[in-house]
This record gives sequence, C-alpha cells and structure tokens, in this order.
Amino acid sequence: MVIFGSRLFGKVDEIPGLGYVATKFGHINFVPLIPLEGWLVMAEEGNGWRGQAIAMSGKSVLVAWARLLFIILGSISLFSGFFSFAGMHPVDAIFSGLLALACIGGLIATYRWKWVTQASPERAMEIAREAGISEEGLRQLHRLYSAPEAATAAAPAQPWTPPES
Repeated sequence: MVIFGSRLFGKVDEIPGLGYVATKFGHINFVPLIPLEGWLVMAEEGNGWRGQAIAMSGKSVLVAWARLLFIILGSISLFSGFFSFAGMHPVDAIFSGLLALACIGGLIATYRWKWVTQASPERAMEIAREAGISEEGLRQLHRLYSAPEAATAAAPAQPWTPPES
C-alpha cells in the first residue's frame, strides 16, 4: 500500500503563545520529498492544522530532511552492526554501532536543541510580521521576549551585616 499526499514536517522556531514554523511537503509513505510551502501553525486540530502560509523556512526544510536521514542511516547502521556482530566482524559491528548512536543523538538533538526548536526574539518578530499579526500582537510578543531579560537584571548586591547577638 502506498500512501501519498501532503503533510507538515520540519517543526522549528516555536513562538510561545503564537505557534511554530513547519513546511508542507509532498510525501510518499510519510517520507518528505518535495517542500511545497511554509506555514506558521497556530493550532493543530485532529489530522489538520490552523495557521498562516508564510515564506518557506530553509531551516524547517533542512531539519525535516536531516531527521529523515538520521532515521534511515541509523536504522541501516544498526542492522548492519547486528549482522556484522553475528558474522564475527567485531570492528565493523563497533563502527556501525557508533554510527547508529550518532544518528540517534542527532535525531534527539533536532527535537531538543533550542537553536532548532525555539525562535530567537528577532526571528519571532519576523515570523509574526510575515504572518500579518496586528501591531498590538507584535507589542505583546515584544514584551514576552523582553520580560525575561528584565527579570534577570538584579539589583546590585548589598553588603551583608550579621545580626547582633
């Protein structure tokens, strides 16, 4: 059975309170082949999503293809390692095992590394403007991203005087 159509892949640049960037790909059996358009996804509903079409994100496309590559290469090297180990080729098995571990690490990194998953303040504002967010929404987004900086700016330390006994 062959499954084909279009679907979102490459979830990147999440913006708190707004959504995330993904790319709509033409796929066969859930293998992202042809990038079609970029989306700011604001909500997921069942098998669909609500959002705004935006310019295609190169980061999203590369992340989708990198995840696919990590899965394919990791699977091949894992099975190759098992067969090498069974065939008494321990050096090949170790190399294949290390490659499989590197692919697993790379796959996990694409889902956990903040540079991939979270939008920088500048990128968040760029995405919001491109999606046609109102000026009030842009101001709220700016406040959201500038609030942590203000909270971390502490008052200068005061000398501590021990209580008198």
